[in-house]
Amino acid sequence: MKHVEQVRILKRLQTLHKQQLHQEMVGETVFLEVDRYYRDDILRLEEETVFHDYPLVVGHVSQIPRKGDYFICDWKKLPVVVVRGHDDTVRAFFNVCRHRGARLADDPTGNLKLFVCPYHGWSYDLDGKLRNITKKECFPGVNPCEHNLVELPTEVDFGLIWIHPGSTQMFSPREYLGPFAEDLDSFGIAELVSYKKVESVKTANWKLLIKTYLEGYHVPFLHKDTLAAAFRKGVLCYDEHDRHIRLAAARTNFEHVAKIPEDEWNILDYASVYYSFFPNCFFIMHPDYVSLSMFWPLSPDETLWTHNMLYQPDRFKGEKGQAALEKRFRFTNDVVFDQEDFAISEGIQSSLRSRANRTHILGLEEGLLVRFQHNIDTAMAGEKVRAAD
Repeated sequence: MKHVEQVRILKRLQTLHKQQLHQEMVGETVFLEVDRYYRDDILRLEEETVFHDYPLVVGHVSQIPRKGDYFICDWKKLPVVVVRGHDDTVRAFFNVCRHRGARLADDPTGNLKLFVCPYHGWSYDLDGKLRNITKKECFPGVNPCEHNLVELPTEVDFGLIWIHPGSTQMFSPREYLGPFAEDLDSFGIAELVSYKKVESVKTANWKLLIKTYLEGYHVPFLHKDTLAAAFRKGVLCYDEHDRHIRLAAARTNFEHVAKIPEDEWNILDYASVYYSFFPNCFFIMHPDYVSLSMFWPLSPDETLWTHNMLYQPDRFKGEKGQAALEKRFRFTNDVVFDQEDFAISEGIQSSLRSRANRTHILGLEEGLLVRFQHNIDTAMAGEKVRAAD
């Protein structure tokens, strides 16, 4: 994030902090129907629109540093393999042989010189070209040039690997994120590497899990023994671009920012910054590491959650540095996310079908949940987002 933008946000937080108010979000209490979290027809429509018509982040370049490195997309409903070619280009293909549809790469990650189908031995170069048809003479009239692997539009920007499932045209993640693209550049996301990536199936709707991140109303209670001390008297402000949301939460030490020169302000010293990149990617900018979470729907009440912790290698050197990283990972991943945020969401999901509540009541400090849901609803309806007020 450019310094001028950091200053703008911190000044906005100063004004809110004096008033002890969050930035206005929707300005009214909203009653949100809970059936959107368990209806099969809604999930099908989300998959056909939200997860088809928009670019998706599928990984970080540090996952495939060498030529021939590959990984399989975590979401099995999107059978894609991402590979770094011999020409150093990152590409994504459907992980499907053009002969009879067998899966080409089976291990989640690996390194290979070419794709070889385990069924009948058809092989493909890492640029997707069909290299060999076993017993080619048995396939008269089949032109190999017409049966290369099916490639998806793929872009690498900010160190992130993006694909577009519903397009045949290349796209620009930079244009997609708008002004938030400069934030990722300034934060140096491309220079980070992965410390550890884990995945877990959560028994909660994917939207319900993401919405846990979009409000601070719960922090003094759900996180009373973990995060609450770091966010006493904290306030939130936010910005939107298209369907993406950036929010900043003032920390307990926020008042100290007024005691130092403005040109020395660093937003991560006094606030946590979060990004919800539509539809299912969530960034948390911690002071010295980044949490990249993805939420992939498996069913209305099951979600594959992946958490990739990214860091700057020069800040965590040697055994002591790695031990510090592990401590941060265990606290963030195992305690805050898993045992607190997502455990409460799973409990909520388990009671939804009881009809005890036909709606969830969202107050003034929970307005970003409303805005996030609106973005999903309009995407499913094929509507464009109006410019933010």
